Formats: sequence, C-alpha cells, structure tokens
Amino acid sequence: MNCNGDVKIAAAASFFESALRLWGNLPSCRAVERGGVLLVSTGTAVADQNYALRTGGGDIKGMVREAGEFFRSEGMPYSWWIPPGREAAAESAGVAGAGLPLLCSPPAMVMSLRGEGLSRAAPRGLEFIICRNSAEAGEWAAASLSGFGSGLEHLGAFSAFACAMAAGPSAEAFRLVTLRTEGTAAATAMLTVGHETAGLFYFSVTPRFRRRSLGSALLDFVLEEARRAGRRYVALQASPMGAPLYRGAGFAACGSFMVHSPYSDAC
Repeated sequence: MNCNGDVKIAAAASFFESALRLWGNLPSCRAVERGGVLLVSTGTAVADQNYALRTGGGDIKGMVREAGEFFRSEGMPYSWWIPPGREAAAESAGVAGAGLPLLCSPPAMVMSLRGEGLSRAAPRGLEFIICRNSAEAGEWAAASLSGFGSGLEHLGAFSAFACAMAAGPSAEAFRLVTLRTEGTAAATAMLTVGHETAGLFYFSVTPRFRRRSLGSALLDFVLEEARRAGRRYVALQASPMGAPLYRGAGFAACGSFMVHSPYSDAC
C-alpha cells in the first residue's frame, strides 16, 4: 500500500484525535477542550501518556500556556502531538517557539483493510485474550509497562486506565489484547474501533519474549479484529523498533507526527 492521496493522510491524522476523545470520556481520565486545544490526562504519570492536541485556530502561545496550566493542576507530565498535515510544520515551529522543544517525529502509518486477511497460522502455544474484566486488564497493564520499559510504580494508575477501557461503559470502542505464551503475558496491543479508522496503540512485546515472532502473531490477530469490526483502515504511530514489522505487514508511512514536550523522556 502506498500513501498517495488526501484520504489516507487524513486517516493517519484523524484516528489519533478520535482515540484521545475516547480516552477523555473514560472515568479514569480527565479531559478539557478550550482555547482550541484538547487536553487529556490519563492519570498515569508518564509524559507520552498525557496529551495536548490542537483542534482549532488561535494563538499557539496561548494554547501552550493553557496546556501547561492544565497539566500542572493535574500533577502530570505531558506531550504535545502534531499529526501529519499541511499546517504541521508551522504548528511545530510555533510550539517550539512557545517553549516546548521537538523531541521526536514517529512515522504515521496506515494500512487498508480491504480484501482478504492473512491466512498464516499463529505459532502453537499462543493464547490471545481480549480483556473483559479488571483482572485481565491488570495483567495487560503490567505487561504493557514492561514492554515499554516503564516502572511498576505506574501500575495502579495504568491498570485503572486499562480497566476503564476493558470493562467500562465504552468497552465496545476498545480491544485490549494480551498474547500469552508459556502461561505468561508476553505481548500487548490496544485497538480503538470507535472511529471509521481503527487505531493501534500500546503495541509491545516484553523483553523476555522478544525475537520469537510474537509481534507478528499479535499484529495478525489485531488486524483481523479490526476487519471483524468493519473498519476500512487501521493507523498507528510507529516506534523505531516497530516500524519494520508494520512495513512488512503492509503499512505505509503517511507523514510523521511531531512530538513536543518539556519532558526529555517523552520520546
């Protein structure tokens, strides 16, 4: 799949705002939208899990100031995300000028879900769990933190975030997937299906289980889940470790997100 055409670029941009709005409605989160910027605090004190996203026109410096005040009141570190688009470079320059440096630019990647899915069988001994209760959500949260190298001091807040997605009133908009092998949670993914473009987030394999093709098996499973949900595209922002896997599965880069933050560990 190539990324020619405004439709795919729009899909790469819009899925992210859709996910933030879904998260902002969860009881474990707090969200406000004012002054042309959407601000979402997930309750987990990790900079790249609390978000500022421009949604309207206006003064960038004022938006950045609004974001800083909101997240200070929440006691949360945060990052400012700019999706691909014609105005992205100008917004990035304005945000940097307002005091939030650009830290990284992960590629936005999109895959069409039209046509037949993959027919290859998953390796034996794997179990795929779509989380439906607090115990499964807690297992998912612990494995996800491990996969991303975040400390277990965040487990309580992150488990509450996961449980709200898995078992709360908005559960149908999410698929929290845990891959188990050897009786252990080895890999995780979260799929949002509350928008015409599915979003893939929190995709990770724990260090102990890397280099066993578990990432490929999990990706196959969540892509089929997106197809079952009737979505036309699936989109994500790729880490350097994950980008080769996604390209091999048929994703194409459709520009890049630009991530700004006053916290150096946001990327």
